[in-house]
Amino acid sequence: MVSALLSGALLNCAFLAVLRGYQVLVPAGLAEFGGGLLTGLGLVSMVVAAVFIVGQADFKRMLAYSSVEHIGILAVGIGIGGAGIFGALLHAVNHSLTKAMLFLLAGNIVAAYKSKSTATVRGVAARLPITGALWIAGLFAITGSPPFGPFMSELVILKAAFDGGRTAVAVTTLVLLAVVFVGMGRIMLAMAHGGGTGKAAPGGPERALSFVPPALLGALVLLLGVVVPPPLASLLHAAARLFGGA
Repeated sequence: MVSALLSGALLNCAFLAVLRGYQVLVPAGLAEFGGGLLTGLGLVSMVVAAVFIVGQADFKRMLAYSSVEHIGILAVGIGIGGAGIFGALLHAVNHSLTKAMLFLLAGNIVAAYKSKSTATVRGVAARLPITGALWIAGLFAITGSPPFGPFMSELVILKAAFDGGRTAVAVTTLVLLAVVFVGMGRIMLAMAHGGGTGKAAPGGPERALSFVPPALLGALVLLLGVVVPPPLASLLHAAARLFGGA
């Protein structure tokens, strides 16, 4: 629960401080400098996250490094400017919902297996069918696969990069996203379907309180991949204009 709050809400509060700094640079005529700085730091964050995600032995730590990656995506979107700022703000919403969902599911897995080791947790889909199904859905959501919300917001950012002539940034981002997809997919799919020595602690059927909250968060992420509700879109457009976005 605490991890879900930290990654889903407080992480955005920290990024808000970065945005405030960038907001000061825009009217001072330093938007290009600030944008370049954010883009560079964002790509560095994604590289660091990709390196530590591949082969990660602790699945909660893997999710934490995934948050580093997505903060990097936010920074790249803001740095690109234009429609990329709107995409970054939308991505902040998508990431918060998805990562909160995954950390709640991780809590279910830790409670059942008494371990955070990616090597010993196996067969989640058989032991905890609902948690396992949501875990796999969360994998595809957090790695930017359609039809989930992060796919749409990442697509907006990448389109803004290509439209703005930032081809190198867009291609580098795509490569890093692919590396993270492979790294997280290998770990999370093995946890869900793999066999091994790890065994879950004995217990009864899954309780509704353990899977209903992440299921509701997953439904919201899926909805945002299909349509952005007009009130939310208006709010994000207004916020993007504060930072010079389109």
